[in-house]
Amino acid sequence: MTDFITRWIRLEQNEIQINLHADFRGVFHLPRSIAEASISVSADSDFLLYLDGMELGGGQFSDYPDRPTATEFAVGPLEAGEHLLAALVWFRGKDFSTYRCGTPGFRCELKANGFRFGSSTAWKARLDPAFRSGPIEHVTGQLGFVTFCDGRKFDNWQQPGFDDSSWKPAVEADDRGIPMPRPVPRLAPGKRRSTVFVSQGFLFRIRECGTFAETVSQDLMRPVPAARFFGLHGLYGIGPTRLDEPRRIPAPAAPGNGSFVILDLGGECAGKLEIELEAPAGTVVDLSHGEHLDDGRVRCRIYERNFTDRYVCHAGRNRFAIPFRRSGCRYVQLNFTHSEEPLTLHYAGLRPQELPLPPAASFDDGDRLHAKLRKAALNTMQLCMHEHYEDCPWREQALYAYDSRNQALFGYYAWGNYEFAATGIELLGRGIRPDGLLELCAPARVPVTIPIFSWIWFVELYEQWMYSGNDRLFRLFEPQMEQMLDLALARRDNATGLCLPPEGNAIWNFYEWAEGLDGNGHHPVSAPYNFYLTLALQCFEAMKTLAGKPAPNRSSELLETIRRVFRRPDGFFATYLDKEELIGFHEHTNVLALRLGILDPSCYARFIRLAEEPGVIPVNISVLPFTVDAMHGAGAEGRRLVAERLTRIFAPMLFKGTDTLWEVSAGAIGFDGAGSLCHAWSSVPVYWQGACQLGVRPLEPGFSRFAVSPCPGTQEHVSGEVPTPSGPIRIDCRRTGAGFKLSVESPQGLIPVILPLEEFPLL
Repeated sequence: MTDFITRWIRLEQNEIQINLHADFRGVFHLPRSIAEASISVSADSDFLLYLDGMELGGGQFSDYPDRPTATEFAVGPLEAGEHLLAALVWFRGKDFSTYRCGTPGFRCELKANGFRFGSSTAWKARLDPAFRSGPIEHVTGQLGFVTFCDGRKFDNWQQPGFDDSSWKPAVEADDRGIPMPRPVPRLAPGKRRSTVFVSQGFLFRIRECGTFAETVSQDLMRPVPAARFFGLHGLYGIGPTRLDEPRRIPAPAAPGNGSFVILDLGGECAGKLEIELEAPAGTVVDLSHGEHLDDGRVRCRIYERNFTDRYVCHAGRNRFAIPFRRSGCRYVQLNFTHSEEPLTLHYAGLRPQELPLPPAASFDDGDRLHAKLRKAALNTMQLCMHEHYEDCPWREQALYAYDSRNQALFGYYAWGNYEFAATGIELLGRGIRPDGLLELCAPARVPVTIPIFSWIWFVELYEQWMYSGNDRLFRLFEPQMEQMLDLALARRDNATGLCLPPEGNAIWNFYEWAEGLDGNGHHPVSAPYNFYLTLALQCFEAMKTLAGKPAPNRSSELLETIRRVFRRPDGFFATYLDKEELIGFHEHTNVLALRLGILDPSCYARFIRLAEEPGVIPVNISVLPFTVDAMHGAGAEGRRLVAERLTRIFAPMLFKGTDTLWEVSAGAIGFDGAGSLCHAWSSVPVYWQGACQLGVRPLEPGFSRFAVSPCPGTQEHVSGEVPTPSGPIRIDCRRTGAGFKLSVESPQGLIPVILPLEEFPLL
């Protein structure tokens, strides 16, 4: 069968254009036994693959429709004879922040010792009867559709011997060629997360509403003590009730018409929601998930957001997992209705899906709070790393340039995960729009974009080269970056010579979640926009220099214009120019001015207390990496105060019992009740510890020369590792009566440059 041609196939065209679930079956005959084989699978949008009835897994990489990638599975041994490849394939059919819509298509190919078998029109296909296809509510505008599955309609179609004679042949889909290998490892499922009951009882369902989440949010819930509800010893029970054995869920007690349980996963996690229970046919399970129980229940409905999926049981033992969407949460709520008999719950919770990572770099400064903060920051980062960086695992899972720049920078000091960072940077770069800006998310089509996110992409591309030593992305995107900058520099204000941010319905001139910088209002002459464009110019010029190419110095001219136009009489910088009036006093603007070296040194002493002055709007968490750099360079007092500030921002999160860091300091009440409690742009303590306390930064690509400026603060010692492409740099700095004793251990070929800080003299 060496002449077999694998085809892209799809279900025969029907009236369903979105949220399409299709079943495929392909039977092949092995002439001889084989020890091992590989199966390559690609789909728009996702798939679950089965071999001889056994689930192998799924997980399509989030690629662009014209650049498909394939996931590889190793299988074997296989005996001679007949075998079955089957797949449940899902097509979204609509753009989301996590997906760029293409056309339906599925490609599967098995190879082994000269034998080859793949998808073709000889395969059988049908619309899956159990999963609801077609229009259904969204979880969020970023994540896509909720899931509805009726287990009564499941017919074991994945098994060999199933009669598919009524199915139609698959038809050829648009040919996308041979897919490229998946650029990051497949997210293999882990072990089920153990769960503990935190509440249980009976409910009264008033009515079915427009969405599952809206229905659940209106259920009247009456908690019952665990001992009474589960029939345990005593009135209330002693200690937590764990779901470590089957638990009997009693039949609804009048006037209720259902029951509920809420389970704690023990911490934030991300993966596939799963349930396993014995129930009568027709029992409805509404499965909600969330990050907190501030309302006494899972907050499953937040305006148009719907964090509830539905499963209808068949008679007997039911096992169900959401197949095509990761969920990020700590709490799971199950509302059971349409059953007047007891149920037996075997499991409800989540099976983690995690990116394989090496152990994080070590760090120790003797402070237990700093250690706990580092642990939470690393956990937050890992929960926001799957196929690429994502802003949060609960609400969006989207790749943004500003978020991912922070995450990449932090990740270099934790794992040195250069190729993973490069994958996301490349995805963003390929999302170029006709106006010379990048799409807001990648790979996606989003109605609006944020201009400064295009300029921060230059920063993360430059930093990727400096930390990894690899210039691949610069070589790939150099012409595109040149064009992007030329278009931006052509948009000028005639009166000032400053660059004007783009305008229109497809533009959101957002800078951060702070009053006056959140994109509300019209301010065409903007200091922050010009600062970020200057950063992009500086990074591009630096990369051209590294590549040995001539680069005109356009950044200095723009920076001097910013200084001339926006500098206030007191030496600080205003945020906007409205006609001839300077308006706005934001720390964000002055952080960038200090970072770019145009805030006068005489202002440093006042600047480091800037955020505490009346009338000044302080930075939010997303801008903290720039704030750390600026204040760290503002002298001894700046270094002391930025360390205190990080503790002041993040310690309250830890004291709330969370094991992750939040999107904003307001926590869950932020964004009208939709604030994320796991947001990796907040993991700046990892960067502070590596780049500032250990004091290690690359001076040349790949750390071939690197600076060492330890900053122990009030601690007696600071020690740890910083990953590099050549191996870890190890730092140990200890206080003595005569000064600080420094030890630097680095891989061969890397040259340390010791640059002691004034308040920490080295022996």
